[in-house]
Amino acid sequence: MHIVARRGILRRPNGASQSPVSQDPFDELHARRSRRWIVVVVVLAIIAAGAVVYARRRRAPTGPRYLTASVGRGEIVASVETSGSLQPDVQVQVGSQVSGRMARVLVDFNARVTRGQLLAEIDSTPFRAAVAQARAAVLSAQAQLQRAQVNVRIAETNLARATDLRSRGLNAIADVDSTRGARDLSLADVAAARAEIARARASLSSAETNLTFTRITAPIDGVVIQRSIDEGQTVAASFQAPTLFLIAADLTRMRIVANVDEADVAQMREHLMATARVDAFPGETFRGELVELRYGSQTTSGVVTYPAVISVANPEMKLRPGMTATVTVVAARHPEVLFVPNAALRFRPTAATPDGGAPAPAAESDPHRGTLYVLRASRPVAVPVTLGLHDDRRTEVSGPGLAAGMQVVTDEIEQRASTTGSGGAPGMGGRRR
Repeated sequence: MHIVARRGILRRPNGASQSPVSQDPFDELHARRSRRWIVVVVVLAIIAAGAVVYARRRRAPTGPRYLTASVGRGEIVASVETSGSLQPDVQVQVGSQVSGRMARVLVDFNARVTRGQLLAEIDSTPFRAAVAQARAAVLSAQAQLQRAQVNVRIAETNLARATDLRSRGLNAIADVDSTRGARDLSLADVAAARAEIARARASLSSAETNLTFTRITAPIDGVVIQRSIDEGQTVAASFQAPTLFLIAADLTRMRIVANVDEADVAQMREHLMATARVDAFPGETFRGELVELRYGSQTTSGVVTYPAVISVANPEMKLRPGMTATVTVVAARHPEVLFVPNAALRFRPTAATPDGGAPAPAAESDPHRGTLYVLRASRPVAVPVTLGLHDDRRTEVSGPGLAAGMQVVTDEIEQRASTTGSGGAPGMGGRRR
């Protein structure tokens, strides 16, 4: 028997209609849509539950993560760095002791001069006149002496005649006394004339000396590094000698006057080796030696410093006076020792960590003792060590169990279970302590 379905009505072959037995298509479509909504709601609920779990896990820390560094072996150099200005090892200021107009200037900057060489000359006309006047005064004083000596001879003759007459009773005793007094006055005039001669000769010597001072000569062999006078300029030397030239004896040896902080003075001593750097030659160092550490202090803005003199070799004459130099003085040098980064000695673990990190030890009272931390079973364990030399980055250490290559803790990071970066990808996150 064949059954034909049309418009939801079953018909039999003989055409007799029966009651409907199938569902309307619109009802079936509505049922499908309902099932889809149920699936969407379930998926959203699962996503929301996962987000809640993710947020809780992100907020919950899982303990710190430790950063480590290796114990190294090599050379440790303790040094003190300071700065100062370059100066010639020996330099002389050449001035003038007399005033006057500068008649000639014979040398200029960078001129090489020898001892006794004429550098400049002041107009000598008034000084020559002063010399002539002083010589005339000497001649006048000598003439006065001769006159006084003649008067002495006359007075002695008169005294002898008066004495002879007195012996024969031909004159009074007062005449003898008068002639004796005249003789004594003549002798005093002779002494005064001699003194006047001495004074006149001294004035002549002073005038001649001032005349020689008009010639400015080099006191040493060297190089003129400064000239402060021109021809025709007037030199005034009323209260102090003005500086006309500055001569450096030897520019192949320079010195640096540096200021050493009071905290570093204990490491400094004479004859320590040093190196100097200048901005003009950034890739080159100049060798030197600490030759003097002065006791006199200087206070600038409340900072106490002590001058240190470093002698530097300058065979190629690259260094020039006035340059600012950065000086490194080597205080001590230890080769082939164990060292760690300074951060490893400053590190102290937190007092309480989720994984049972070790608490920080009490502060060491001995400056030569320190504490390092090594990881054992993912926990930092304190290891006492003895400290040695140190520089800006590393410190010499020694102690039982230390070996090159050992890992020591330098820092810790507060680690969380997961985090979302800027790109939305989960990963490890944390905050450095």
